[in-house]
Amino acid sequence: MRKSSAQIKRVVFMAVIATSSWALTNPVEANALPGERVIRLEGTTNTRDIGGYQTGDMDTIRWGQIIRSDNLSRLTAGDFEKLEEMELKTVIDLRSKQERDHSPTVWQGDNPPQFLHFPIGDSKNEWFAAQKKMMKKNRFTKEQSLEHMVEGYRMIAEEGTSSYQNLMEVVLDESNWPVLIHCTAGKDRSGIGIALIMEALGVDRETIVEEYLLTNEVSRINDKAVFLSKQSKSSARGSRFSKGASASAWLPIVGVDASMLEAYYASVDENYGSMDAFLTELGVDQSARIALAASLTTQQQRLAMGE
Repeated sequence: MRKSSAQIKRVVFMAVIATSSWALTNPVEANALPGERVIRLEGTTNTRDIGGYQTGDMDTIRWGQIIRSDNLSRLTAGDFEKLEEMELKTVIDLRSKQERDHSPTVWQGDNPPQFLHFPIGDSKNEWFAAQKKMMKKNRFTKEQSLEHMVEGYRMIAEEGTSSYQNLMEVVLDESNWPVLIHCTAGKDRSGIGIALIMEALGVDRETIVEEYLLTNEVSRINDKAVFLSKQSKSSARGSRFSKGASASAWLPIVGVDASMLEAYYASVDENYGSMDAFLTELGVDQSARIALAASLTTQQQRLAMGE
């Protein structure tokens, strides 16, 4: 029986949503990655601490202060307890209003953090519309999905500045720490936010890209891509126009590629001239960067010891 385009669209959409619950039945093995870097929660697949990375001054980012994650709507009672044990003070949500409304976070615990919503992107903008069209066709290639995601990073560069200004204002105030920054998959909007924080701290670009690409290992994108490919091929049965997308075609959507972050950096350079100028636009001038490094790295302890 041939399926209508609306049915195909619905099934593929549900496949995308299903990846959010993938963590509940496919947790990362306990010995997969260093425990300090990856924060093991049952309801997420990409929660990690950016502590431990070195800055250009050979100082080290403090552990347990800046956390990045995918969406928190499927956290378990144990997950909330773990985050409260970390004394989490602030959650920054970079999802669109529509994404947040669809998958809200309802805190279960006695000490909820403050929730701040700094949306980036709108489900009605051109990029999201193009994504819906691509999903509806259900026959895209890896090259097409990668180019689509690269365009998404250009979109973030155009539409995300005010939200990143707000994010940096929160991060610059130590009273807001520990801070957890998340979007839907915890890889694109959150990934850029973390890259900007690391840039402000003077971490070298190679290390920033290394941290960014860790998503592909932590969230097990190959398994996710295989799962989504099976779903898309199943939804395409009986259609004369689509055989479903391959696992490789899904990889840029569920994971990250250095070319995506490079596209964001290129947009920053084109619009502001340099990352330093862009950080200043975000409210992080040189004095703010020095103050942030003094409080968010081990420089603070080193100076206190008179070294």
